[in-house]
Amino acid sequence: MPQSLHRQIVSLLGSLSLLSGLPVAAAEDSTASTPIARVCGPTTANITCVSRYGSLLPPNYDHNPSPINGYTSTSIPSDSSWELVQKAGFVVFDEELAMPILGDNPRIFPRFIPTIPVVHEAPIYHPSTNKLFVTQDGPPGNLTNLVLDLNFDPPTVTAFVTDPIIYQPTGGILHNDKIYWAVHGSTGNGTLENGLAQQAGIARVDPVTLKAEWLANTFYGNRFNGPNDLHVACNGDIYFTDSPYALALNLTPPGQAGLRYATYRFRPETGEITVADNTLQLPNGIAFSRDGKTAYICDSGLEILTPPDQASDAGFYAYPIRIGFESTNNKNIYAFDVEIDEAGASHLTNKRHLWQSIEGIPDGLKVAANDYLLVGGGLAPSVDILDRRGHLIMRIQTNHPVENLAFTGKDLTTLYLTGIGGITKVEMNLPGPDPNNYYL
Repeated sequence: MPQSLHRQIVSLLGSLSLLSGLPVAAAEDSTASTPIARVCGPTTANITCVSRYGSLLPPNYDHNPSPINGYTSTSIPSDSSWELVQKAGFVVFDEELAMPILGDNPRIFPRFIPTIPVVHEAPIYHPSTNKLFVTQDGPPGNLTNLVLDLNFDPPTVTAFVTDPIIYQPTGGILHNDKIYWAVHGSTGNGTLENGLAQQAGIARVDPVTLKAEWLANTFYGNRFNGPNDLHVACNGDIYFTDSPYALALNLTPPGQAGLRYATYRFRPETGEITVADNTLQLPNGIAFSRDGKTAYICDSGLEILTPPDQASDAGFYAYPIRIGFESTNNKNIYAFDVEIDEAGASHLTNKRHLWQSIEGIPDGLKVAANDYLLVGGGLAPSVDILDRRGHLIMRIQTNHPVENLAFTGKDLTTLYLTGIGGITKVEMNLPGPDPNNYYL
């Protein structure tokens, strides 16, 4: 380099340094003096606000990409403020939108109700009795589910079975004061007494009498893999996701189900079942917007079905399960338009990507009264709160995986987060919709 050109470059760098007010060396690491997180919000809970969505971290940060390592497992040795995020019950990304959600007195009670280390799913609140119904997915052979009587503090917890017995429900909602369940069933592999078999499908239960009835259990003679979750559209059509978890639990033995994983539409008045969408790797949680015009479906493709001889506890479960992980697969939520045709049937159109989970998988999905989305972390001990655009507002963090959640209480502002090894209680200022008057 000619000496004159070298002098010009040095002079230019010096001028830029003076203009910026920073030494040239310091400009190379502008993150050094900017804490990632700070304490914020009401003092009734451990709340942390993250600067600029945590999108610029010190260059020495490290993160193990394994799906069982969550957001807080990130290591940032040069910024001690990261410990605030790791210890927080509420993590705020959009302070303007999050503070009204938190309200003046937010509180979180991790593992408020301890449970055995199996998946607890389908939390369904019944307002007139003030009870919360929760299913227990496993171990194989388990027939009982739980009902939490919220008229007591702490709630009483009682095991129950329906009449006739519905085996292994795993998702559902309250609609017209009845519980609607997506059911894994069991196809005669010894998990039910006397060698009985129960096909996978969808069922309806009276939450007062516990009387149950089946609505559907086949697609033109083909067995479902294992309905996972469901929701009722504004016209009464029932949408349910079908995925391999019943196969993973050995409730449906290998070779007995051959359908592609899909989301189905069931029309109660005619009995017709059609494929609504079969483009997702592993359809899971499902919900609709309050106006009924948008459907949201979780894709938990990060979880994969392993061969029968590779069942393990997967690091979470108290029993063998055929689930493995592929970190580059989908962990997304997709939105669809809901269109009603001239015959009154609904259809899902205009699929688009809405959200990619920052940890775990998107599992149970609920919509708040104001149309915000609450997403259970599945593998992760968290719930993400988004607006309808997929904009991350804040998250709730607890100490057990969260498969699903439910709004409860007189004002529907008390959340129960269900998962493996515990049920967490959360009090905020974000009400849920009246389950019997869901659509606006």
